Amino acid sequence: MSTLRDAPDSVCSTFGPPIRRGRWQARLAQGYELAALQILRAQVFRGDAGAEDADAYDADSLHLWLGEEDQAPLATARLRIHRDAPSLLQGYTAQAYDLTPLLSPQSDNFPMIELGRLCAAPQSDRMQQAEVMRLLWAAVARMVLRSGAGRLIGCTSFQGADPAPLTPALTYLAARHLGPDTQRPKATATEAIRFTAQCTPSLEGQAQLPTLLRAYLAMGGWVSDHLVIDRALDTCHVFTCLDIAAMPAPRKRALTALAEGAPDL
Repeated sequence: MSTLRDAPDSVCSTFGPPIRRGRWQARLAQGYELAALQILRAQVFRGDAGAEDADAYDADSLHLWLGEEDQAPLATARLRIHRDAPSLLQGYTAQAYDLTPLLSPQSDNFPMIELGRLCAAPQSDRMQQAEVMRLLWAAVARMVLRSGAGRLIGCTSFQGADPAPLTPALTYLAARHLGPDTQRPKATATEAIRFTAQCTPSLEGQAQLPTLLRAYLAMGGWVSDHLVIDRALDTCHVFTCLDIAAMPAPRKRALTALAEGAPDL
């Protein structure tokens, strides 16, 4: 069995056959399906399926489609494979963070996968959402395998643009999950709140973490040292990074099996 980051670069543009679980499947969306994914994104991120959630980054990205064939999608994510510094510094995340610290000459920087707009249909019940999100992570792992990416990056959002209630979560992140000093992106956004670790991290802070962020951290991910307020989407978000080589071996094996369509998914 190949492992995450062992796949040849020549197959990076091919997702391969859909990953299936029962009646659901995960695959790359075709061009005509992007509109349906944007409707789902608008419903999740803007609270209105009729709102617009499209931007210039969509055209240069790959889009995951999860759901039943010939039905509305249940989940999606946007992925962009960065192969060099100019690409990374022109991506969506670079709008709000100075990513130049990620370009350390001492590290194997590229390819990187920028992951964003990851969401599941809000009307799904909790069990269904959990299954769908597991399938989505299998699809992300497939893209890591196919591209040979060594790093996943992106922004992970908290609901609401008011940072005040998030103090326990930010204290927890500051104490437990900050990235290396030399690699953490610097603050460039107009509204950015720097973390403080002056208080003892609490279970309340851990409980406040969004599901996606918990998933990143459980796989060995780390965060920046500040929170960015995004009033357009009514969210606050943190930069999140997952170095594939630093993932715990059991997690890496499990994701590799999911990516390869293990029957016990």
